[in-house]
Amino acid sequence: MSLTEALKELARALGFCAVGVTGAEPLVEAESAATTRTAEGLMDGLTWWSPMRAHASADPRRALPDARSVIALAYPHPAPAFPSPLKGEGQGEGPGGRIAAYALGRDYHEILIERMQPLLAMLRERGYAAKTYVDHGWMLDRAAAARAGLGWLGKNTNLLVSSTGSYVLLAEIVTSAALQPDQPLKKSCGTCDACMRVCPTGALVKPGVLDNQRCISFWTIEHRGVIPRDIRPLIGDWIFGCDLCQEICPVNARPAAPDAAALTAFGPMMEPRPRLDELLTLDDESFRARFRQSAVWRTRRSGLLRNVCIALGNVADRRSLPALAAALADDQPLIRGHAAWALGRLGGAAARNALALALRREADSWVRDECQLAIEECGPLAVPLGGVPPSPLPPAPA
Repeated sequence: MSLTEALKELARALGFCAVGVTGAEPLVEAESAATTRTAEGLMDGLTWWSPMRAHASADPRRALPDARSVIALAYPHPAPAFPSPLKGEGQGEGPGGRIAAYALGRDYHEILIERMQPLLAMLRERGYAAKTYVDHGWMLDRAAAARAGLGWLGKNTNLLVSSTGSYVLLAEIVTSAALQPDQPLKKSCGTCDACMRVCPTGALVKPGVLDNQRCISFWTIEHRGVIPRDIRPLIGDWIFGCDLCQEICPVNARPAAPDAAALTAFGPMMEPRPRLDELLTLDDESFRARFRQSAVWRTRRSGLLRNVCIALGNVADRRSLPALAAALADDQPLIRGHAAWALGRLGGAAARNALALALRREADSWVRDECQLAIEECGPLAVPLGGVPPSPLPPAPA
């Protein structure tokens, strides 16, 4: 058995659902696309991205000058559960939010690094140098995977793996071993544009081209500050990531069932639609205990609870009013301001009273603005029949 065959056999035994090999030559076309989109502002907001990184990530030999091959790997992750009702029907205690499927288990970075270790050992035992990449490393993952024949790049920018779909996580091993390369697949999405039509924010501006600052995943994961008011209603009930352009994809309609043993690497899976009002009660310690081992940790507490407030404002379930009112007293202005916006979406006397009380004690100017706008959205105070004016608001607590 050749080294290439031995590596592929071991990779499949380790749970990888697809494995391919390409040369270590620069990814020229992908580099051009990445630099062009960076210059056009389509990558704006990603603090870790830069033109320099676009160029460097296209060269597999950047960190391993004697590299001759790239082993591209795809590992399955659980697919979203269906159906996924917007308002959390069937959850009698309150509405639920949505978390992208890949983040429902243990952090995939750790899983992929662990699963690649036996492959590294095989290469090094035979005297070859090797370096691993997951998506926090400088490698154009999807371009390398496509050139290695794992799948093709869909109009939603995801890698589509034949018979598996796009519910996969990508990794690479760059090595000095001269392995037998695979050929790219001659496949495409054809005339299908379902992913482009389903995106509520219009983030897919052209086939295979994503405007980062329109993407729900960017706003709920990467963005650290205030989410613009015009974006908030479009986020729906997503609190971490978004799977809409994958859920609609015909390639994902009947994918082969992933290896059950491979999925055990993710450990116990968290609830895909966690109760939103319960999440609003998390303090720093409970947030750490619940999410430290998952990809959701990336948002930190303030980012996740910001997203929870937006989801509650979009779902507009009146049962969430007490939790949102309590969030107006959170120690993070980012959470208080988005809770105010959500209460404005709910409207009604109770929401208005909570906002008025918060406005009296609020020192942060942006949160005050959000409270005032939310009060205006609640509409004028109702006057009962007979012209009796409403009772005055209670005084703010000392």
